[in-house]
Amino acid sequence: MSKELLYPKEQLAHFKQIGDAYADKVVVELFEQGFNPLRDEAYSKLQFNHQLIPDSFPPVLKEYFQHIKSIELDEKTLEEGSHFFQRYAQPIMLCLGLLSLPYDYCAADGAKVLTSSKRIIENPQKRLQETAEFVIDVTAPNAFEPSGKGFISIAKVRLMHAAIRYHIVKSGTWDMKFGYPINQKDMAGTNYSFSLIVIRGLRKLGYTLNNKEAEAYINFWNQLGKLLGLDNDLMPSNSKEAFVLENKISSSEFKASADGKQLTKSLLDFIDGQENPLPVKGSDIAAYLLGEKLSKILGISSNASQLEVKTLLRLQSFLNISNYQQFLLNFKKQFKNEAEKTNFGFITSLTD
Repeated sequence: MSKELLYPKEQLAHFKQIGDAYADKVVVELFEQGFNPLRDEAYSKLQFNHQLIPDSFPPVLKEYFQHIKSIELDEKTLEEGSHFFQRYAQPIMLCLGLLSLPYDYCAADGAKVLTSSKRIIENPQKRLQETAEFVIDVTAPNAFEPSGKGFISIAKVRLMHAAIRYHIVKSGTWDMKFGYPINQKDMAGTNYSFSLIVIRGLRKLGYTLNNKEAEAYINFWNQLGKLLGLDNDLMPSNSKEAFVLENKISSSEFKASADGKQLTKSLLDFIDGQENPLPVKGSDIAAYLLGEKLSKILGISSNASQLEVKTLLRLQSFLNISNYQQFLLNFKKQFKNEAEKTNFGFITSLTD
């Protein structure tokens, strides 16, 4: 199929008005029944795939978790994706925080949804922790085995997104000209920002990746997209299709916005305030990874030369590659003062 015929404008406009019908229905029923997962101890303790779904859950929630766990996944694709992450765990996490998240904030309408939740602005550390924990859970070698956390973590994130949609729509202040909150088009963008955009970032960091590796990681995130409620038509089957989808979504959604700049500033202010072994700030790294055009959209300024940042990062990529177990140890140490495990922020109001 030609690039012109892939992901036509009308199709993407349609997906911008659609949420996640199944998860949205579950959340509506939960709130109508007065069930609050944040006050349910069993919900907090449900972390591993092998755990039985608590009898205290309303039937609709029990069915929801059972449905997520019943979705068939391609084992070879999961294995290849997990192996890729284990090999590049440290630089991938750098790309997620300083490339993928800011990249998503370039979508003005999607950024408007995120600023509706105060905690994302006021607690960027929690946002980073949740993103990191989620990625670690779903990329672990045993993520979708009984001893893993993949199914449960994805189910909770999907439910969290549905809860955000519910409250934004219910507030009566949302203008649908911005699209349905956390719509399918947004979800597609987020999905490839964790795969295609990460691959792009790794290459800018100096890693040599072949097309087979790149497509394996894209297909891995497609498998996760199935669990997260992403429509099959928004899952590119190869790097070329992913590039076309990314180009069409970014050309129609990316523009400077107060929301995108606020989210980016909150994120980078936090990162720049952390201990950094490099003589450049997180915002300098973000500016390099994003490029001039996207940095301008987000209002990111950098005093460091791009050549200086590029040289330092590429030197770092060869001298400081932690093994997977060391990476996990460092992550736990970094967030030792945070709560033991996040519940991925299932919200009961927009102030949560």
